[in-house]
Amino acid sequence: MDLIRRIALATEELLPGEALTKLDGVEEELFAVHAQWMQEAGLITAALRPGDGSKPADFALVWRLTWAGCEFAEAVRSETLWNKAKDNVMKPSMSFTFDVLKEWLKTEITQGLPTIRALGQ
Repeated sequence: MDLIRRIALATEELLPGEALTKLDGVEEELFAVHAQWMQEAGLITAALRPGDGSKPADFALVWRLTWAGCEFAEAVRSETLWNKAKDNVMKPSMSFTFDVLKEWLKTEITQGLPTIRALGQ
């Protein structure tokens, strides 16, 4: 999930016409597999080069975030909130789904809104 977060935040920084093909310190095939999962989850628009038929993608061009991807990037932007999610939702001994993570993040953000609104006054 850390890699999916990194891809989402890096994709958000792309200028129109640019594509993301790698991240520092991440093998190309690992990047491509995560990009494929993100595309399947509706988070990004990407061009994927399939593996040899028995393997997932081995190269990806990530073009942009979808609306859902923008919402995900916004939800995981805060390092504090991300670490809290890892402690409360993504524990190694606990099963979770991506939808559970998204709902937990939404709830945390919603609960923080009164505090955020008070800061703006």
